[in-house]
Amino acid sequence: MDAMVIFLTILLNALPILILIVPLFFIWKKTIGKLYFRIFLGILVFYLIYWILPIIFQILDDPIELTGGNTIVAIQFIGARLGTLITLFATYPLVTLPFIFFVTPFISFIIVWNRMRKEEGSIKENLKHITYHLDKSPIKMIKDEIIKKDFTREKEIFKLMVVLLPISLYILQVILTVSGLENESLTTGNTALGWFLEILFVYLAIFIFSIELVFSSKIALKGKYIGEEIRSQTFKSLYTVGAPISILSILLFLAQYFDSILIIIFFFAYFIMASLIFILFLRVFEPISILILVKMIDWWKTKKQKMKNIDSSNILLIIFYGLIAIGLFFVIYLAISSFIYYPYLSDADILTQANFTEASPTLLNSIKFELLISLGFLQILAPIIIVGILLSKSLKYAKSKFIGYIVFLPIIIIISIFLYAGQEFWLTGQLSYILMSDSYFITFRTASLEANLSSILHGLALPYLYTRYIFNIIIWSLIIFYIGKSFKSKILVKDERHQEKIIFSTISEFIKYDDYQSDIQYLITKNEEILRDTIDKEREEVQLILNKLEEDRFLKELRPLEENEKKRFYFTLRYLFNNNLISIWKPELSYVFEPAEKQGLYIIYDDGRGVYNYAFQEGVDQDPGLVSGMFSAITSFIKEMTKSTEALKKIDHGDITILLEYGDRIFGALFIKGTQSAEIRAPLKEFVSWFEEKYKDTLRDWTGALQAFKIEENHKKIEQMFKED
Repeated sequence: MDAMVIFLTILLNALPILILIVPLFFIWKKTIGKLYFRIFLGILVFYLIYWILPIIFQILDDPIELTGGNTIVAIQFIGARLGTLITLFATYPLVTLPFIFFVTPFISFIIVWNRMRKEEGSIKENLKHITYHLDKSPIKMIKDEIIKKDFTREKEIFKLMVVLLPISLYILQVILTVSGLENESLTTGNTALGWFLEILFVYLAIFIFSIELVFSSKIALKGKYIGEEIRSQTFKSLYTVGAPISILSILLFLAQYFDSILIIIFFFAYFIMASLIFILFLRVFEPISILILVKMIDWWKTKKQKMKNIDSSNILLIIFYGLIAIGLFFVIYLAISSFIYYPYLSDADILTQANFTEASPTLLNSIKFELLISLGFLQILAPIIIVGILLSKSLKYAKSKFIGYIVFLPIIIIISIFLYAGQEFWLTGQLSYILMSDSYFITFRTASLEANLSSILHGLALPYLYTRYIFNIIIWSLIIFYIGKSFKSKILVKDERHQEKIIFSTISEFIKYDDYQSDIQYLITKNEEILRDTIDKEREEVQLILNKLEEDRFLKELRPLEENEKKRFYFTLRYLFNNNLISIWKPELSYVFEPAEKQGLYIIYDDGRGVYNYAFQEGVDQDPGLVSGMFSAITSFIKEMTKSTEALKKIDHGDITILLEYGDRIFGALFIKGTQSAEIRAPLKEFVSWFEEKYKDTLRDWTGALQAFKIEENHKKIEQMFKED
């Protein structure tokens, strides 16, 4: 192989990645650039596994020639391969991951239920003390999360998935061997087990993320986060027990299947690739999973009232959207099949030559097969997104989302049956070469191996195979429904001992007159970007309403009592809404909690030295030196007496409670009077993280000097974070 062949081979095979990296230079500093960076990293990892790695078990084979081509057709082949690369990668974030992030909240819900069952008191009583910290819309959470540079959580999840893979795969192989299914063993190189690896990844990801979701959703029982203890104990146990068993499993694999070591390496690499893509998109999909979980818990708390007040008045409109959805689905599905897909399928040589065992495939048919893969993905994705859009559109008019999904469910099931073809293929790269003028270059073509799942593999795969498109349509409808919404929270006085936190979301369609007159707690706010000159040009009635909205107001506070005035006000309100002068917010979630009186906040170095303190009230500021010394003594005493490695989270002393949250080098102590709640602990945790990140360079080798800590800036941050809505 001369230098020109080597150069041409490297250049043309690297061309897809070089093309995809170009946009990153123009959008790097923007939020969309951070998202694209994750997408690019995912494609890069996929490229290495899908395009490059297959060479490890084909290195000793002679490349097959893709015959009948020329330079122009060879370049077209590279373009088609780029399309296939993007298409096959896209199945993860657009089809596989949505399934994981939809199913996970249901498993997390069971974990929360089980935790409440073990808590002292009845489930009904404990349910009243369930709270959660959700103030941002899913899209706002996504934007905030993808710009973070901290990948600590992702690293922990990735390590755990890598630890569990060898155990799971080895157990599966043992089951197959014991069952006498020799044709499914690794030694035969059968692709069924390889294809099932994707399903195995899905199941492991659901298991691990269900525990992580309980933690990240900040669901609290009696003010204590449920997920912290569950996550810590589970992850620690799996690391402690799983790591040695995982090493043993790898050794047993090598001993039993040493002849198939290259296939084993490929399987492991494939799983690691899927895991990396999963953690790259974790922060993108996690907010919608959090919302689903919180909505389920909210429904659980108020199910009797919600079931009693279910309104099916717009059910005909939902059915109408459903009929449009199924009609559009068949139009798109049949159009792609009949006019695009079928002409390719009618040529039997395309699929025949696409087989991995084919000896002499043509370059043109290889290009057509690459295009066929992209079209097949389009045939699946397009209906999912379109039906999801129509379903989300119907939810805007549905009085009850529950009714909306119940009506749509038969339609979704019908569509999912058509989308599932019933036959699966394991797609991989086959070492090939293409003649170009007087030279040639080595590349990989996409080749298929039939992966018919049978017996136990088929049984294990059924839950995924027959529900993935149903769950995909549902979660995409939720994503589309909430993508344009903003969230806002308000705390209202419930009674002498309790407050109610209501989380509102914006509405995109102006409210009906019946809803306007109802007892729904609509919140009205003036849009901040309105210029004073714009307000001055409006008529007096409009100016009067906008002036009243200098502070957020509830609709029932603004609505006149007299019937004619009530109607006039309704049309004025609609004018303001349609001209983007106001926003209307509808209650999305709510819960009741007992407020606590904040007294003092102390940031303490891990060796007991005081770093910073803030007094919420005059006359209750404890001596910082005494406080830091007290915590140093108490924590040392408790660890020594109990031999516990768990951090102390709360200290009760009469009517005073001290809440503790920890960073890497500091911890925060908040003195409160009353009962702890997520409303008080969440900002404490947030401030400790903010403080440590801001002063990380100072705290790394802190000498005890306090001048580096900006007191006024810290005070403002506390007032902002602990501000009551």
